[in-house]
Amino acid sequence: MSRQSPKLQRISTFDFTPPSKVFARSFIAPFKFYFAPQFFGLDELDVRKPAMYVSNHTILGVLDGYPFAIELYLKKGIVLRALADSNHYRIPFWKELITERLGVVEASRENCAALMKRKDSLVVFPGGTKEICKKKGEQYILKWSDRKGFVRMAMEHGYDIIPVAAVGAEEAYTVVKDANDFLKTPFGKFLSFIGVTKAYFKNGDLIPPTVAGIGNTIIPRPAKLYFSFGKRISTKAHQKNYGDEATQEQVKKQVEEALLAEFEKLFAIRDADTDRSKWRRLLNMKKQ
Repeated sequence: MSRQSPKLQRISTFDFTPPSKVFARSFIAPFKFYFAPQFFGLDELDVRKPAMYVSNHTILGVLDGYPFAIELYLKKGIVLRALADSNHYRIPFWKELITERLGVVEASRENCAALMKRKDSLVVFPGGTKEICKKKGEQYILKWSDRKGFVRMAMEHGYDIIPVAAVGAEEAYTVVKDANDFLKTPFGKFLSFIGVTKAYFKNGDLIPPTVAGIGNTIIPRPAKLYFSFGKRISTKAHQKNYGDEATQEQVKKQVEEALLAEFEKLFAIRDADTDRSKWRRLLNMKKQ
């Protein structure tokens, strides 16, 4: 028998047990108080079969995936398995935490295929680190470039794609300095000169910004968060030609447009939302 790769062994031998709903409610309660998240489209969501949930990353990636994932678990009983960048698995203790406690899996085609064969529902962020490391003026911009791997996997396994828009987190922080500012410094110029920026930071796309939340701190402002679950996008008709790049691009564009449409819905809801307590209005004042 051929030896399996470590990545396949990681999920084929690990029986992830999700936390109890009692624990999940207790865990998310302070978050709900502080950010007052609202969820749209969840009641109408058909969860009779597994799907790939595709969402946007917000700045730093700390206020997007888990709020709607926990709400989905509490309201619909669906456990989302997240596919995470391999860099997470280079951090001692952190990799054990996200794998054993949160059911996160290292992103790869092999792992994605294994999860789909088990009929698990997945959550992916095609923008990855590029969307986490946003620059000034890049709020709610999808930085998916040529990333079509998630579409290919969904097509190959006949998985529906459900777009999930996350709005509000970009207002919790202000970008003080971004990658462009760093690369103009003497140290940044030196790293560019010796090739480090290109080799390890994709010419600045993977350099996180310096941010400010409340005052000069990194404590996020209590901006209200909004999440919207869009309609299922079927890939079944494309299963036979999942390897065709033109078809992949077509489906990817369909997902992008669906997500952008959900953004517009949430922007309108956010702009019309006047439910702001005095403490929330005070703490949401941005640094000038």
